[in-house]
Amino acid sequence: MPEIIPNWHPAVVHFPIALAVTSTLLLLLGRWRPANPTFTASGRLLVLGAALSAGFAAALGWYAFQTVEHDGAGHLVMLSHRNWALAGTAGLIALAAWDGLRQRAERPPHAALLPIMLVLSGSLGVTGWLGGEMVYRHGIGVSASAFAVPEVAAPTTTELPAAAPATVAETPALAPNEHIHNDGKRHRH
Repeated sequence: MPEIIPNWHPAVVHFPIALAVTSTLLLLLGRWRPANPTFTASGRLLVLGAALSAGFAAALGWYAFQTVEHDGAGHLVMLSHRNWALAGTAGLIALAAWDGLRQRAERPPHAALLPIMLVLSGSLGVTGWLGGEMVYRHGIGVSASAFAVPEVAAPTTTELPAAAPATVAETPALAPNEHIHNDGKRHRH
């Protein structure tokens, strides 16, 4: 399985998205049906679940950000995905802490809880879309064997041989946190 999935981030990212959207829908139902407090109570509980799962997904995403192979174009999408994810995760954690303190004080949900959850759910949707762009458009995090093309015997020609690939001795050493993209460009995170 590690050959297929280079990290566990893709396996857990669906939890914060699903929990945040479900929490938002339950809070919305609670607003429409105030006589039934179960909707609002369930929505408030799922805010905490969304925040905890987002923190876990972000930690695994940080590991993936540092380790998966990617090219320059994919790197730009990775940066945008990371920034949206960190903002959404921070927002969820802050909101869960704030609402948790209100719940401990046995206070009703603040009127801003639902609008903030609507914004955070949208933010997680954008984050997920960018994650899909990384995988499906740029192939980031996908095993290279998935793109393997069967070898075909090369035709014999009298052309000059291609230049020899660079040897390890010709490639300068990598600095800490530096890596080389598939297109040969170097950078650091």
